[in-house]
Amino acid sequence: MAFRISFFSTPKHRVFNYKPIYWDPEKEEFEARVRRAREKVASQKKDEEKPYVPGSSIRGSFSKRHEVERRYPKRQKLIRVIIILTIVVIMIMALYFTKVISYFYNIF
Repeated sequence: MAFRISFFSTPKHRVFNYKPIYWDPEKEEFEARVRRAREKVASQKKDEEKPYVPGSSIRGSFSKRHEVERRYPKRQKLIRVIIILTIVVIMIMALYFTKVISYFYNIF
């Protein structure tokens, strides 16, 4: 335990004590039951609209990925070309600067 010596008293922490003005637990319970019933009906409607077909979700995911890969090959090629060009430019600049530095070194 640490002993604290102070000349001034430290203030007590403030407590949040909120009391609602009006709360009806029966109404809240009723609204929760209505919400659950509506969700249940909505989920049943979704099930009725689409019958379950085994393997359909797997088949769909493969075709979606194929579409995405087919859609953006130009972007991938462009990025690859830009990277190669920047590497070539950096190599040319390095070669040029080494020649310039060696030239000035020979002069002085």
